[in-house]
Amino acid sequence: MTSKLDKMGVGVLIGLLGGLVGFVIYGVYYSITHNVEFVDFVTRIFLKNKILRSPILSLSVLFNIIPFYFLLNRNYYKGARGVMAAIFIYAIAIVYYRFFS
Repeated sequence: MTSKLDKMGVGVLIGLLGGLVGFVIYGVYYSITHNVEFVDFVTRIFLKNKILRSPILSLSVLFNIIPFYFLLNRNYYKGARGVMAAIFIYAIAIVYYRFFS
C-alpha cells in the first residue's frame, strides 16, 4: 500500500515549503541575534541586498535535509525524489541570484 507521501508532486510541495520554513527560521534567528524585526530582515537584508540573497537562500534550502531523510528512511522514494526536485528548483534560483542579479 502506497502512502500519500510517496508521490513526487507531494515531495516537490514539501520541498518548496521546506525552503520557505528554513527561510523563516533563519530570518527569526537573524532578527533575534541582530535586534532587528523580521520585516526589516526580509526587506532590507534579503530583498534590497543583492549580495546576501544567494547565501540566505542556500541556508534556507538546508532545512530540506529533514524531510528528505524522513522520506528516504520510510522508503518513500518518489517523495524523496520530489524533495530533491524542489532543491534543484531552488538551486536554479540561487545560481541566478548569484551570477545574473
